[in-house]
Amino acid sequence: MSDNKAFYVTTPLYYANDELHIGHAFSTLAADIVSRYHRSMGHQVHFLTGSDEHGQKVEQAARSKGLSPLEHTDCLVKKFKSLWELLDITYDDFIRTTEDRHKKVVTELLQKLYQKGDIYAANYNGWYCTPCERFWTEKEVPEKTCPDCKRAVQEIEEKNYFFKMSAYQQALIDYINHHPGFIRPENRRNEVLGFLRQPLGDLCISRPKSRLSWGIELPFDTEYVTYVWFDALTNYISAVGYPFDMEKFKKLWPANFHIIGKDILTTHAVYWTTMLMAADLPLPEAIFAHGWWVTGEGKMSKSVGNIINPRELVAKFGLDPFRFYLFREMVFGMDASYTEENFINRYNADLANDYGNLCQRTLPMIVKNREGLFHKKEATLPQSMEIAKMAGEIKADYIKAMNDMLFHEALKRTWDLIQRLNKYIDETAPWKLAKEQNYEILDEVFYTIGEGIRFVTHLVEPFMPHLAPEFLKQIGDSNGFVKIPDLQWGQLKDRTRVTSEPVPLFPRLETERIQNLKKGTKPAEKDEKKTEKQAEKAAPISEDGLVSFDEFLKTELCIATIETAEKVENADKLLKLTVSLGEEKRTLVAGIAAFYNPDQLPGRQVVMVKNLKPAKIRGIVSHGMILAAATPDGGLALVTPDKPAKTGIRVK
Repeated sequence: MSDNKAFYVTTPLYYANDELHIGHAFSTLAADIVSRYHRSMGHQVHFLTGSDEHGQKVEQAARSKGLSPLEHTDCLVKKFKSLWELLDITYDDFIRTTEDRHKKVVTELLQKLYQKGDIYAANYNGWYCTPCERFWTEKEVPEKTCPDCKRAVQEIEEKNYFFKMSAYQQALIDYINHHPGFIRPENRRNEVLGFLRQPLGDLCISRPKSRLSWGIELPFDTEYVTYVWFDALTNYISAVGYPFDMEKFKKLWPANFHIIGKDILTTHAVYWTTMLMAADLPLPEAIFAHGWWVTGEGKMSKSVGNIINPRELVAKFGLDPFRFYLFREMVFGMDASYTEENFINRYNADLANDYGNLCQRTLPMIVKNREGLFHKKEATLPQSMEIAKMAGEIKADYIKAMNDMLFHEALKRTWDLIQRLNKYIDETAPWKLAKEQNYEILDEVFYTIGEGIRFVTHLVEPFMPHLAPEFLKQIGDSNGFVKIPDLQWGQLKDRTRVTSEPVPLFPRLETERIQNLKKGTKPAEKDEKKTEKQAEKAAPISEDGLVSFDEFLKTELCIATIETAEKVENADKLLKLTVSLGEEKRTLVAGIAAFYNPDQLPGRQVVMVKNLKPAKIRGIVSHGMILAAATPDGGLALVTPDKPAKTGIRVK
């Protein structure tokens, strides 16, 4: 990005005829997160959102409420802005298509293309869907229902104005082929190229006032208004000065990213791009079409009744966990499924267990053993040096992922460092170092953890802008946030003092299943007895008590790495573990709670029975068993490799 070019990102204009749901919030939060990131990189940012307020649906919705169209859209725009305030959306401009600054540009663009000969009048006969405000050909509606919304279409014959979209078909194909990053992700690019293999028709860009009066009047025929998509798409240039403030326009255009849902890919990747070509304007640098959030009933829809209200989720779980979950859970560009239990499990595993626990298990020890002070030490432990090197590598990967809008990858790499820091605590055992009064190494360990917390907090700040500063407060870092290019390992000052009483920033949440257990709905004890019988069957024993080699081979042992551990409700001996087998993750229930604290386990490698039949224990389905042995003092020792092994590899 050149020094004089600002980073310009846009959301779709949301259609002012209904309430917003989690899908709308997702697009806007994505734009907010990437805007915060680029500000943290030291870039000038221009973040545009707004509302699409013309068209037949808006006119009908207003009439049904006894309001004028403008009164109706005024009410909805207040709700839009209220939601963006709740989600702390840091937009720089909110444009409404009813504003004069926008209408002037639409009129100017229409006149320019008309004079150029790219807009012409013709009689049209076809099938029209009023809810979608779209014409369809006879072949496209054999059942006389709209392919998009499945509602009835009506046959219409009328004069209209058309944009010569077909004239730019080959130019668009060539552009996409020569700019592989223009449409993202790759499957969406292929989808557009597939669409363009068929002859591209011309685009009807008008509606007669006799049928629709709520729109921008055509400058060359006052009996018609502009088709809502031609009107709305123009906002991306009308909001940044075109053609009346070209100095501002050149500083911002072309947009770096149009962030959209996959359902409006064609309108942006074909309609909008050919409009820009006709106007002799540069195309945006990238169009990123993300997937849908779906529930058990499929895509969220008011008609289906499966709308998820972002206000309710924020009220229930908090703003930052809501923001984090959306982008940690979804691979940006693909669909993702939402359930409340999924939300809670992700929250507990990543926020409560990993990130939050990193502070909660360390800071009290520093207060107790080192008067709450971090003492900056040069790294001597191999693990300390490894983590410092890893932090630099992760920062580079994070920047690349964020530049490419791969939010899930940026968070994954950040969590790699968080999980490594938790493992580092287990490896170095600062509680033992304190007991031995080995303060030289203890100070190095505490500083590495504190610096790690500071480092990852800078990376999560765009996703969690309210709780991230609280982590800096807890470790006593009064310097605040530095720009990401200036973020280096070792910037936590010597003798920084931690908060004396660190507060859990991510208290654990309970799923409905756990809440039911607390109410007294206990699973039958026979589940555990049944599991014991299944374990016996895993390696059948012969009459002489010996297992044959062939029978032994039926038991598949492998190396698993524990990622999370938590106590099972109402079970003193049981821990619920999440383990990694490399490409696969599993949930296990292990009877080791009397011998191991959950905080000690993440990062440990263990030997696991991989091919044990799943068993339900205290309501949790356990997919395997880890091995342990009794110790001389009456304790229990997990069976582990004597040096790091490849996760998932079979034990021979």
